Amino acid sequence: MKRKLLICVIALCNFHLLQAQETEFGIFNHLAVGVEIGTDGIGFDLSAPVTDYVQLRAGYNFLSGVNYKTDVDYRAKGSKITKRTEVEAKLHMNNAKFLVDLYPFRKATFHATVGAFLGSEEVVTAENTIPVTAFSPGEGIVIGDYIVGFNDDGIARASVKVKKFKPYVGIGFGRAVPRSRFGVSADLGVMFWGNPGVYEKQTGSDQKVTSDDVGGEDDGWIDNISKIGVWPLLTIRFTGRIF
Repeated sequence: MKRKLLICVIALCNFHLLQAQETEFGIFNHLAVGVEIGTDGIGFDLSAPVTDYVQLRAGYNFLSGVNYKTDVDYRAKGSKITKRTEVEAKLHMNNAKFLVDLYPFRKATFHATVGAFLGSEEVVTAENTIPVTAFSPGEGIVIGDYIVGFNDDGIARASVKVKKFKPYVGIGFGRAVPRSRFGVSADLGVMFWGNPGVYEKQTGSDQKVTSDDVGGEDDGWIDNISKIGVWPLLTIRFTGRIF
């Protein structure tokens, strides 16, 4: 009985010693890989500690496959003859990221995060799914009083653009580099992507479109888009420590 008790005590001490070694955070002395899902899509990253109070994350996120289709009118400017075509709108984002997690206490899991995303300008694109053939000059998709013209391939394309560089602030629970071998964390924050704008794709350049351009028949939604200066981020992250 005493022998079994002694073995248990030794095993317990070794376990705590191992845990203490695993949870000692220094300058880049550990490396973890993470997979996350959230409102900015699916992401992958690598993370490393600087101290017990600071950890760094660098990775990439992408969001695609969010599509919406509808039928719209197209005609030449000034013409009363309208035809129908199908338009597909797509929501998509691709961003590299660099984030710094700040922990107020040595063993805290709560953290504040600052950093930035860098990636695509176009977050929403809309275009007709089937090229229009034999169209007249000036013919295009109708948005109120505005005509989104077809290019040489018979495609009328518009997009919503934001800034490439997008600062980020947020809070969360969990460590990017977990104290044990595996961990789960959650983050809530906002990506500041500037004032979005609606653009018509033209040869060699993009032309910005406003509510005034469509005669106000959009009920102001084009101009209202420019007021949405942030994208909320809610993510769940699963982490494995490599060493």
